[in-house]
Amino acid sequence: MRRFLLVLFLFPLTMYSQINLPYKVGEYSAFDISFGGIKVGSADLEIVRQIQVNGISTFHIIGKAKTASFFDWFFKVRDVYETYLDTSKVLPVRFFRDINEGGYKKKQLYNFNHSDGLVFLENTSHIIYPNSQDMLSSLFFARTFKKGSLMQKKSFFVPIFMDEENYLLEILYLYNEKVTTNFGEVNCMVFKPKMQEGRVFEDGEKMKIWISDDKNCLLVKVETQIWAGTINVILVKYQNLKYPLSISKDF
Repeated sequence: MRRFLLVLFLFPLTMYSQINLPYKVGEYSAFDISFGGIKVGSADLEIVRQIQVNGISTFHIIGKAKTASFFDWFFKVRDVYETYLDTSKVLPVRFFRDINEGGYKKKQLYNFNHSDGLVFLENTSHIIYPNSQDMLSSLFFARTFKKGSLMQKKSFFVPIFMDEENYLLEILYLYNEKVTTNFGEVNCMVFKPKMQEGRVFEDGEKMKIWISDDKNCLLVKVETQIWAGTINVILVKYQNLKYPLSISKDF
């Protein structure tokens, strides 16, 4: 799940105003996760409500991932990520993580104070980069970029706070490509994330991410290579998008 959520494209680009955010309460998307052509798990993302947190209007967003029952025998995953995203500044106010990955369990609760450049967890605090994102808010921040600000073969850097450390995630816009889904072909922009070796990815060069080239900027596909093969994540269902998804059924 960390591979799936962390790199979901972060860009330091001009933001939409609140009224023009490309998503709304009730948006839901579901994904199949496969390895070697076999479905080994599933994941979903949902904007469940709009709620005040510390006097700030936020979208409460939940992401979940789990392995299929047969794969639980090999490596059981039950992950939950939650972010409370400021609807005007598109910055995380609160982040919660509860993961169980092959018996490794971890819970985290972050409370962000962007005015003071701090994040609070348990009885400690950490200094963060300006406009830092969490592992889930990063996707919804990324979806607010304007395509006209992007340049192919050019990298962008975005700050992210994860596992009590600050990172700068580099994203490279590669090209456009159509992705075949079970509901039609979706024209997508393709991105490559890069992280330090030994951090999250053994080699950031081996992951690609596809997001729809329309007003939704919806996550459609993730592909990452590991030593044993290729992991694929593909959109299989969506509901309550703010705009119609641009799809072609002539395939």
